[in-house]
Order: sequence, then C-alpha cells, then structure tokens
Amino acid sequence: MYIMKRYTTILLLLLAGTTLTASAQSTKKAASKSLYSKIIALDKEVFDAYNKCDLDKFEDYYDSDVEFFNDRTGYTESRHDLMKSMKSVCENGGMMRQLVSAKVYQLDFYGAMEMGEHRFYKMVNGKKEPQGSASFITIWKQKDDKWKITRVISYNHKD
Repeated sequence: MYIMKRYTTILLLLLAGTTLTASAQSTKKAASKSLYSKIIALDKEVFDAYNKCDLDKFEDYYDSDVEFFNDRTGYTESRHDLMKSMKSVCENGGMMRQLVSAKVYQLDFYGAMEMGEHRFYKMVNGKKEPQGSASFITIWKQKDDKWKITRVISYNHKD
C-alpha cells in the first residue's frame, strides 16, 4: 500500500507537469511575473544554502514531510532523511548547483510548480568539475505567506 501511494504520487506529479506544460504551450499563459520572480528568488536562496553547505538554512526551505524522488539515488521520504543525505554530501566536499532554465506554474489553492534544468559541480582543488545535469520538478506550497518545498522529482540525469 505504501509503495503504491508513492508511485501514485509520482505519476500524478508527472501527469500534472505534462498537462500544465501542454496547457501552457497551447494558451501561452505563464505564471504571473510576481509568482515567477518569487519562486526563482526562493530557488536561488535554497541553492545558495546548498552551495555553501549551510544546512540549517537549507533545511528551513523544506516541509517536514517532503518527498524527494531521484532517478539515481532513489526515494527520500522526509526532511530528516534529506538532511542526512545533505550532511553526507557536505562531509565529502559538497556540490554546487547552477540553474540552467526554469518555468513556473501556479497551482491554485496550493502554491506553485517549478520545472527546469540544472547542472551540478564539485569543487576539486579550487576548480569546478562538472558532475552532470538533470531535469527537475519542485512543488512549492504557500501557507501563511511562507513557502516550503513539499515534493521534488529529479530525473533525466546526464553525465
């Protein structure tokens, strides 16, 4: 039952992304400039913390029940587990993320969906070494003027 719930969540998010992308392309209606700017600013804040291994700040952007699906590393079912993974990444020298492109769609009565591409690097002897790129979908929930990440799908990783 638990596994079925997770697969259903993935399927719904992928279908929502496909539907919203098709809808946005047919109507050419993107998120408002203010919503787009807000989500892109939040994305920058999250990954500034990620790039600096500022784990306290990074953790604050995630809902306690966040689900993270990654086609390479698997499934993470909570902020606690996500932070264990991040601690390990930081103990091994950390990573840097660069946003390549992003689209934002409003999710009425919930928040927003950010879809895009990003690249990752590892710092080795003061130089950035490419570690690959991936596509992502991030679901942002807005509650009481606070934004939290509730779901992430990271897929289509390329070296």
